[in-house]
Amino acid sequence: MKELWILRHAHAEPYRDEATDFERRLDSRGQAEAAAIGRLCAALHLDFEYIVASPAARTLATARAVASGIGAGKPQFLENPAIYLADRRALAAIIRALPTGCSRALIVGHNPGISRLAHWATSDERIGELRPATLVGTRADLGQWADAGEGLFERLRILRPEDAAL
Repeated sequence: MKELWILRHAHAEPYRDEATDFERRLDSRGQAEAAAIGRLCAALHLDFEYIVASPAARTLATARAVASGIGAGKPQFLENPAIYLADRRALAAIIRALPTGCSRALIVGHNPGISRLAHWATSDERIGELRPATLVGTRADLGQWADAGEGLFERLRILRPEDAAL
C-alpha cells in the first residue's frame, strides 16, 4: 500500500518586478497556513518518509513547515527543480521514481500542475483546483511507485489550514 499526499504551497507575497516568481516568499498568511498544515500532519501522525518539493522559495518554506511540524522521525527531504511549473505528466513521473521501500510520500508544488496531479491520481472530480495550503491524501494498493497510474488512488481526505487552529 502506498500513500501519496499532495500539497499546494501556502499563500505567497505578490509578484514584484524586482524579484522573480521563483523568489516569491510566503506572506504572513502563508506562514500561518504552512504551520497549521504542519500541525495537522503531526496530529494525524503522518510520518512521511519522503517530502519532495519544488525549490521555489514559497514551496520550500511550506514543505519545511510541514517537516518541522512533524518533528520526530524526520523525513528524507528532496528538492526537485522539475516540480517548479511542472505539468501533471512531469509530476506523475516524479511520483513513479520514488523508492519502492517508501510507503508514504508528500509532494509540494504549484498550480495548475499539483491540482491536476491530485485529479489524475484519484479521478475524483470533487477535488477541483486546490487552494493554497490544501493537502490531499490518497492511497493505492501498489507494490511500487513505478506502477502509479491514473485513477488508481483512493482519496482519503482533504485538509486545509482552517481545519487546525491558526
